[in-house]
Amino acid sequence: MNLDNINLFQLASRRLQWLSDRQKAVSENIANADSAGYRARGVEDFDSYLERTESSDVLPHAEALEVESSWAESLSGNNVVLEEQILQAANTSGQYKLASNLYRKAHEMVLAVSGSG
Repeated sequence: MNLDNINLFQLASRRLQWLSDRQKAVSENIANADSAGYRARGVEDFDSYLERTESSDVLPHAEALEVESSWAESLSGNNVVLEEQILQAANTSGQYKLASNLYRKAHEMVLAVSGSG
């Protein structure tokens, strides 16, 4: 991953978009936890997302992927485990809060340095 051509705000924006897409995948998994044959989905890892979007000015959505559950699979073929999804949702929420706080602090720092804050 080449971070030479990306600034803090671009990196934070990409991270927030990726986390938003990850949370959407988790919420869809939770919504379909009782659907027969439903396969849990996730998103590509953040490094892959960065490499794919580094030359783009528009933030595309992270690519959705089918993921294997490491916990269990029901007889109906559904591999969503609610406990696993809840842990992923909480983890994603915490990462989103951290990224948005870093973005906000960087913005405040730029305003303070420029004398506009």
